[in-house]
Amino acid sequence: MSADAAPEGIRELRGPADRAPASRGRSNREALEDAAWEVFSEQPYADVRIAEVAARAGVSMGTFYSYFDSKESVFRIAAGRALDELYSYPRQDPDNPQRNPIRDLSYSILNYFRVCLGNRIIARSIEQVWSQDDGVRRNRRGTLMRGAKRLERWIIDLQDKGICDPSVNPWLTALALQSMTVQLAYDQLVYREQPQDVDALVEAVVPIWAKAVGLYRWLPKS
Repeated sequence: MSADAAPEGIRELRGPADRAPASRGRSNREALEDAAWEVFSEQPYADVRIAEVAARAGVSMGTFYSYFDSKESVFRIAAGRALDELYSYPRQDPDNPQRNPIRDLSYSILNYFRVCLGNRIIARSIEQVWSQDDGVRRNRRGTLMRGAKRLERWIIDLQDKGICDPSVNPWLTALALQSMTVQLAYDQLVYREQPQDVDALVEAVVPIWAKAVGLYRWLPKS
């Protein structure tokens, strides 16, 4: 995903085997959306067949086409859900009542990496599809901008509290840190056949973020 996703703080990590099956008590459209989420989370985009999505949802092919006109259209829904997870992870450590900024930062980045790992298959598919699909491209880009804006607000808040370097440019620093972290996550967690150790990545990234915004004194002493 290069720089078009946002490390800012996710829902609980789920692997494909842990994802809830489509509920038979829901509408056909909801069942199809849930089924698409499951299938695209388990298989690369090119391998997914509409018949499999319909079967997983427990509906006919005709029912599928009454809601979606193609595999591309239902993938947009699944991709949107994955991108939402890549934005909506928890960022404040519940065991950090003193609000130590390094502890919250470590917690946020850890959750982002875990979500990337949990969504690695569908994340690869998004990277394959976005350049040909305007809907996926806009959503992907929008996730980046939302995350960068949230990170900018985080830096401004730290500056207002006198915690970090007041000379830091919040917007450009936010873009740089986010782009670096997203690229690292995709290189090391999404595309690698054997993903990198998540804790090791957090240990490497947190000091870079802390030094970039002037949180030196909060870093643990070595």
